[in-house]
Amino acid sequence: MSQELTTEAVAERDRFEYWREIICAVYVKLDAEPVGGGGGGGPFEGTVTWSPCGETTVSRVSSDAQIVTRSLDAPNDDCLLSLQLAGVGRVTQGGKTAVLQPGDFALYDAAEHYQLAFDEPLEQLVIQFPRRSLIARNVHVESAVARTNRSDRGAGAILRSFAQSLDTHGPTLGDAERAQLGTKLVDLAAIALSADPPEESVAEFNRQRVLSYAGQRLHDPALNVTTIAQAFGVSPRTIQKLFAADEIQLGTRIRQARLQRAREALIDPQHRHHTVTVIAADNGFAGPTQFARAFRAAYGCSPTDYRRAHRSDD
Repeated sequence: MSQELTTEAVAERDRFEYWREIICAVYVKLDAEPVGGGGGGGPFEGTVTWSPCGETTVSRVSSDAQIVTRSLDAPNDDCLLSLQLAGVGRVTQGGKTAVLQPGDFALYDAAEHYQLAFDEPLEQLVIQFPRRSLIARNVHVESAVARTNRSDRGAGAILRSFAQSLDTHGPTLGDAERAQLGTKLVDLAAIALSADPPEESVAEFNRQRVLSYAGQRLHDPALNVTTIAQAFGVSPRTIQKLFAADEIQLGTRIRQARLQRAREALIDPQHRHHTVTVIAADNGFAGPTQFARAFRAAYGCSPTDYRRAHRSDD
């Protein structure tokens, strides 16, 4: 048994209002606002499919960018766990912010205020279940909310695999089977949320998340330690400490990555008609002068001379 609600057949002007109704009906009472006018300036698109598994519900949500805020007008004692499949999201609750990249998951409590922010299109699996289910499994909910959890190993990896399998195959099962599996899913969620990885593992995980985030935004001239810290909800000092033991600091890593991408673009046949100014802008440089200065310092010649020397005759 599976149900689906989508904005696809709704008039464009009414789509986001209908989307608010969808997420309030499927999840809990929420307020929502679009980010960037929906799908990159086009009409907003969103779809939710869900399957009840006893007291647990497993759903898949895909939509354009938005900010969702929990409205406490209608009391609710459920907890929700979001597993990020695509896009980057932020879960803020209790003074903490978890940044979710694909594969990460985080818990949030519908009994308290929270905010979900997505600056780009997203896809998530969402598991919803009674708060008492976690308390009965000795999970301290207040400590567990808005904390980024990884799903590439250990209990998190098993939780992700089980949730995705239940999302795919659950609708073909009977009510009793889905209810039993829903209970097992909450068992796994409790184990994954209670896991306490070594401090060095957490630090390395956070380093990789920061590097991944930066690598996806090299085109943005505003990308630096301060804006990365803002995205992760921490101070610039916290970001700097993650790389304190490295010979190459984060700001230098970003500059080197931009230069490497730009150097490859200069001699890539697919970019042969792109000017040096365009290539500079595509790789996050404020202008051609800044790009030329950095390029010469790194490679000993100007971007134009480098392109000329490596130009193919085809």
